[in-house]
Formats: sequence, C-alpha cells, structure tokens
Amino acid sequence: MKKIFAAVIAMVCLISFAGKANTVPPLKLDINVDSTSWTIHDLPANLFSLNDPAEGAATEEELMSKVAADIAGFASQFVGRRYRYGSTGPKTFDCSGFTSYIFRTAGIELNRTSKMQYSQGEEVSKEELRPGDLMFFSSPRSGKGRVGHVAMVVEVDEMSGACTFIHASSSKGVSYQSFPDDGYFSRNFIGAKRVISAG
Repeated sequence: MKKIFAAVIAMVCLISFAGKANTVPPLKLDINVDSTSWTIHDLPANLFSLNDPAEGAATEEELMSKVAADIAGFASQFVGRRYRYGSTGPKTFDCSGFTSYIFRTAGIELNRTSKMQYSQGEEVSKEELRPGDLMFFSSPRSGKGRVGHVAMVVEVDEMSGACTFIHASSSKGVSYQSFPDDGYFSRNFIGAKRVISAG
C-alpha cells in the first residue's frame, strides 16, 4: 500500500514538472539604453502634448497661480504684526520689508525699498491685476506722484475687477485692504508690477 501511494505521488510530481517545462517563459527584453543618448523629446509627439502651446501656457498660468497662492498663504500668518519703518521682519515690518520677506519664501528676490521694487517686473494695468502682483502708491513720506508704498494683491473679483491686497500699513500694521476704496489708496495709486513669472 505504501509503495502504491509513493508511486502515485511520484507520478503526480513528474506530470506537474513536465507541464511547467512546456510553458512559454516570460518575454525578456534585452535593451541596452544609453541614458545620455536620448531625451523626453525623442518620445512620440502624441505621447505627451509637448508641442501644444495652449497647454503649455495653461500650465504656466497654473504654476504662477500656485506660487501666488503660496505667498499669500504665507503672508497671512503675519496679519496683525506691527509696522516699523526700516524693519524687514519677521516681528515688525515696513511695507517693502514685508513684500521682500514674503516673496523670498518663493525664491523671488525683491529690492529693499518700494521705489526700487517698482523698477522690477512687468507693468500691468488695474484691469489686468491678479494675485501675486505688486501695487504701488504714493505716501505722505514720498510725496504725491512718487512711489512710497507697496502691497501685494491676494484676491481679484473677476466680475467687478476689485481686489484685496495685503500690506504693512503704518497705521494698521500687516493687514488686508480692499481696492478701489474710494479714498486714500484710490487717490494715491501709481501702478502695478508682475514679478511672478514662469520663466
């Protein structure tokens, strides 16, 4: 009985092994890729939309919007900090000290004074404002028509064109302000610059 049982086990093992021997082995690709000889642009053009300018532009817009949102989020933690002329933070700020401090977190270096920051970036109109843009105003210290104050746009109402900016105000410290305000900031607005770019 034991011999018959052992013979049956031996037959089952032999049949099982023979069945596996006849199966097709998995396909093995023997490709030697020299990583210095190709780039992503060598892939088929329709694999990724690399050459679609509309998609590229949308991606740049999304990137700039994200950078602006990140800066605005970082800036919000300083609301309520006191204003101090000549201060660059983080406990107290003047207006340009605040903008240069918050933009530095995104790797964007701004000049030290509002007047110098006004020489940076691309000029944009009030109608073209978007989050991340810098707005410039005259101040009692600078005199009418001369840059003396800077703020950063954090939100734009696309229907009305009105915006909200964050700044270090001499009277309120770091705070939010609506624009236009039919008052001080509307009267003293000089211009706006875009310093966030995808390039």
